[in-house]
Amino acid sequence: MRAPSSIANLPERAGLPAPERLAAVATVLCVYPRRHRDALDGWLQAASAERMTRLDGESSCEALVFRNAAGRVCWRLYLLPDSDFLAWDDAAAKLPMVQGADARGGAWAGLRRRWLRRLRGRWQAEVLRLHVLRDDAGHCILVADTAELSPLGQAHARRIASGEGARLQTQAHVCCCMASRLSDEARPAQFA
Repeated sequence: MRAPSSIANLPERAGLPAPERLAAVATVLCVYPRRHRDALDGWLQAASAERMTRLDGESSCEALVFRNAAGRVCWRLYLLPDSDFLAWDDAAAKLPMVQGADARGGAWAGLRRRWLRRLRGRWQAEVLRLHVLRDDAGHCILVADTAELSPLGQAHARRIASGEGARLQTQAHVCCCMASRLSDEARPAQFA
């Protein structure tokens, strides 16, 4: 389980969804700048958030976009088929709605922006399961574990990451039937 550093010195976070509401969504695709040492660093920098919808070909995509104090995007959480949709609506209910960048300028402009993002490679994507923990003072702290997805969820995560020009971090996956055949000494650490 990964936890961000202390939130004690953060400015007022009134424009953001509560950590408990984000954790209720559970599984999300997190897109963050590669320069961040951890996927949750963007959450620590976030000063405002908005709900974004965008059409990706034949399907739609929905994200919570977090911006730092300078107004730059520092963190994105994407809704996946494995997410809790009702919790997502609850977490995003009070956020302003914006259209995705690909809606501006038409299909060619969107294709060009995606190509440039991919070429620059500034973003990392990771599938996370969000949780909250309480510190000694009773503050909620957002923490995350890597999560496994259904095949549909994996397809959506790959499509979104590709559209964002992000490199999707993947865990070495050993299905349960393969893991049961492995001997104890050859078994990967996640199945030990």
